[in-house]
Amino acid sequence: MSPQTDRAIVLRLVEYSETSQIVSLFTAEHGLLRLIARGSRRSSRTRFAAGLDLLESGDVSFLPARGDAQLGTLTEWVQTDTFGGLRRETLRLYAALYAVELLVALTEEADPHPGLFDTLLRTLGALAGAGPVAPQLPRFQAALLKAIGYTPNFDACVGCRRPVPRSGPIYFSAGAGGLLCRDCEMHHVEKRRIRTGLLGSQPGEANHRDWFELLDYHLTHVAGRRFKTATQLETLLAREPGERL
Repeated sequence: MSPQTDRAIVLRLVEYSETSQIVSLFTAEHGLLRLIARGSRRSSRTRFAAGLDLLESGDVSFLPARGDAQLGTLTEWVQTDTFGGLRRETLRLYAALYAVELLVALTEEADPHPGLFDTLLRTLGALAGAGPVAPQLPRFQAALLKAIGYTPNFDACVGCRRPVPRSGPIYFSAGAGGLLCRDCEMHHVEKRRIRTGLLGSQPGEANHRDWFELLDYHLTHVAGRRFKTATQLETLLAREPGERL
């Protein structure tokens, strides 16, 4: 059986033996993959052009899992970008780790999302650069929600389908899937009030921290659990002045 090839980003590395690792990759054409990388921990690294490291991109060759095997086999890895700037600041690193945690939790193995793969590449590149972290988080959150079919409704009340007035209290329910007007919110236990000015922008355009917190709230509901990196990320965001975040 000939190996298959793809572009990939390393999401997780788990020690498997003294010489091997289990690597989780997000690929352009094959989606989320879990492969065993035999010999990847050897000091010679003879089987891989540049070793394997977390949050790097590369070209992968692999043999898919067959029969009862739960893991495929990584046969070759050629590194293309290390996104070294992510290690320059703790905030940049945790923003990248948060994006990775979302992907692992909310995408299925062997379910490709080529557009989301390209978005992750752009996000890692932006976070590794010198630009602000702020816009990247809600922009990626929104792209992920769209890819998996859980984009909230911000156009009208999900209860009565009427436009939500931009003045007065506005509520959001993750379970209901979007906005709630004052008349409908009383029928929902799970909800949170949001700032009226938030709806005058799109994720990644403005109000970055508000968008991040709202979309994280929604993603937490979709996943059914709190993301481990979210707590550290919120602490780091709170220390950053103004729109730089």
